Formats: sequence, structure tokens, C-alpha cells
Amino acid sequence: MSQRKTRFVPMLILMLALTLAACTSAPADDGSAEEIAATAALAEEASSEAMPEGVNLDAVKEYAVGHAAEMKGGADELLAVSQRYYDLAAENGFDYAAMQEANAEEIDGLISAARAAWLNASEAYELDEGIVAGVPSLAYYDVLLDAGDSAADNPEEALDWTLTLPDGTELKSPGNYFHSLLEPTLWQTNPDFTVDAGDVALPDANLLLGTAQGLDGAAQELNDAIDAWEPTLSDAFTALIVMVPTMNEYFEQWKLSSFVSGAAAEEESFVAASRLFDVKSILNGLDVTYTNVSALVEEADPDLNAQIESGFDDLIGYVDDLYSQEQEGALFTPEEADLFGSEAQDKATALAGQVSQAAALLDIKVQE
Repeated sequence: MSQRKTRFVPMLILMLALTLAACTSAPADDGSAEEIAATAALAEEASSEAMPEGVNLDAVKEYAVGHAAEMKGGADELLAVSQRYYDLAAENGFDYAAMQEANAEEIDGLISAARAAWLNASEAYELDEGIVAGVPSLAYYDVLLDAGDSAADNPEEALDWTLTLPDGTELKSPGNYFHSLLEPTLWQTNPDFTVDAGDVALPDANLLLGTAQGLDGAAQELNDAIDAWEPTLSDAFTALIVMVPTMNEYFEQWKLSSFVSGAAAEEESFVAASRLFDVKSILNGLDVTYTNVSALVEEADPDLNAQIESGFDDLIGYVDDLYSQEQEGALFTPEEADLFGSEAQDKATALAGQVSQAAALLDIKVQE
């Protein structure tokens, strides 16, 4: 029996032990052996499910469900706006110059509304990303929605999938919906995703509608997957151990983005919101996860739990401070971004190590 189960054996076990002791000192009535066996089985089941007060995996699921629903709401808004934009283009025979000339004010409003909807969907997802990307049964959706590279950028590891656009064009392994497709389309950072409309460049309506439709469908699939998900302690600790020590990746993307590199940035993505916001959001979801399982660690090793809680406070505070400075107008250099990323990674690596130690102490399997 694991140490975690040993620590939380309910009173039922003690009562069973007393019952068994009494039975051994007196002859048993007919059927008493079967009754005792049944009682023992119930006691074993109760002991395996017993949790200390404060452990609440349902709260982790509720958090994930809530933000997934918010993401779907943003995707719905984006789809409606993209459909109207596509309809305008179709009404003008996909002559974008004519469409712009006849509908300039509405087009400006549609693009602004589409960007706002994208931000709503993306920011809601980032609050879930630590859980989705860290739980193996959900991680596929992180690759599809937010993190996967295109075959053009990473042919060895790109997710094998096909996006079919309204005109029948098929895009093979085009990357992820949020940052490979929609963000460069809406913020026009990829010239292949824009069209010439005379004095201005506009999003390609065929691509915009196709990717908005795809995002909406994928968002629904993720909602369904989270609804069906029955979180386990293994899921929670796996997500923490996998996702906490990923600071280097996000800080490198922040460094290469326009938020740090300015006009010299070659990054097509991460232009709509600072990658620091994404890191804050990911850590928020992971902090919620740990908060709802920390009572296990507290029961087993109060000092270790205190170290982990302090580590979360330190790492989150560090990123929050950088983001606040950036929001207040601070401009960081690429060299500073490297330094900050290294410091954040050191904090995250130490924290993940402590969580791994807690998982081992509690005999909780970390999934690969």
C-alpha cells in the first residue's frame, strides 16, 4: 500500500479490525465469513478513495471547463464576424479593392471585431493551457490549437492534419489555429495570408473563414474532451511536472516578438498580446491545480508543501512584475529577455523538482 493511502486510512478500517478481532475469539455464525469479506472489500475501496480535506480534483475540472467555454464563446464570435467578412467578399466577386471601396467602414469594424474575438478566445485558452498541454489525454488539443509547428517550419514534428478552406483548398499540416494561422491573418504579419485591396492589404476571406470554422470546431472538441475528462492525481501532478519547467520556450518567443525586438522582429506570431501574459495565464492554471492537491503534500511533508507554495508565489510574482513593467511602458532588450528567461527557468526547474519529489513521496505515477 502506498504511503498516501496509509496516511489516510478511514475509521472504517479500524472498525473492521475490531470486528475481525471479535470474530476470531468466538465461533462465527453461518454467512459471517462472507459478510466480513464484503465489509473488507468496502473498507479497501473506501481507503483507496479517501482524501484529506482540501483535495478537490473537481475544482480543477471546473476551472478547465469554465475557461474552455469562454474560449468557445470567443471562437463563436470570430466565426460570425469571419462569415460576414467572407459574404462581403463573395458579394463583390472576391474583388477586394471593390469591396474595400464600397464597405471601408464596415470592413474596419469587422477586422477590429475579429481581432477582439480572437483575443477573447486565445486569452481564455491560455488560462487552460497549463492543464490541457500537461494532461496526456488532452494534450493533442494544445498542439492543434496553440503550440504545433507547421510542416514548413518543422517537418519532423508537425502534427499531421489538413485544413480544408471554403473554396476546397487543402492546407497540409499548417501548424496551429491561434498562432500559425489566425493571428498572422488578422494582424497581417504573413503576406501569404493577405490580399491586395488597392491602398490597403486585407485578410484573405477564404483563409479567414476556413480557419475560423476550424477553430470553432476544435474548440467544441476540446470542450467535449474536458467535459468527459475525469481528472486523477496522476493527471494533476503530471501537468505540474511537465508544464512548470517550460519558461525558456516562452521567454525565447517573447524575446523574438515585437514586444522585445520591435521593428526588427521577424516573428509572425505573438504580436497581439505579450507572451508574458501567456506565461502568467499558464502559471495561473498550474497554481490552481496545485492548490487543489496541496493538502496531500501538506499531510505527508509540511515543509515540502511550504517550499512548493513559496516557489509558486516566487515564480508567479516574478512574471507578474515583468508583465506589469511592460504594461507600464518598459521596453526590454533581447539581452534582458535572455537574462529574465534564465532566471525564470531556474525558479521553475527548482519548483518542478520539488513537485516531482512530492509525487514520489505520495507514490503518484507521473505519466510519460
